[in-house]
Amino acid sequence: MKMEWIRWLSVADRYAKMDLDRHLAPLGLNSSQHMYIVRVCRSPGVQQDQLAEIFHIHPSNVTRSIAYLEKEGFLRREQNPRDKRTSRLYPTDRAQQACGRIEEICENWQHAVTADFTEEETALLNRLLLRVAGSAVARIESQNAGEEEK
Repeated sequence: MKMEWIRWLSVADRYAKMDLDRHLAPLGLNSSQHMYIVRVCRSPGVQQDQLAEIFHIHPSNVTRSIAYLEKEGFLRREQNPRDKRTSRLYPTDRAQQACGRIEEICENWQHAVTADFTEEETALLNRLLLRVAGSAVARIESQNAGEEEK
């Protein structure tokens, strides 16, 4: 019983990704790439290294995704004039056109899976998921910090 919620979070994650993959495919994207486009469209000039922190993803995964999105014409990278070691990311017209559709696809998924929830239940679910995610991040970061001290 204690591990049931981990199981169900995993199921929800897998099916969300399957749905996103299906709907994002016509745009030339998948479920692990869409969030970068939305973030860069919302925050043009965001530094690439900030994305690893924002999404809690290993920097090598961010680099790989950004390289693909740049190659496919969604993003363009510019060297940061203040720090030549970092890059700033900007959306292309292709990204700007895709962004609205990406947001619509994500909203449709959220609406579909919470269709029989009240507004209060949906708001509660959002708050609880944020708390769970925050606790998970804090736990791993704390463990990682402890390992670095050794």
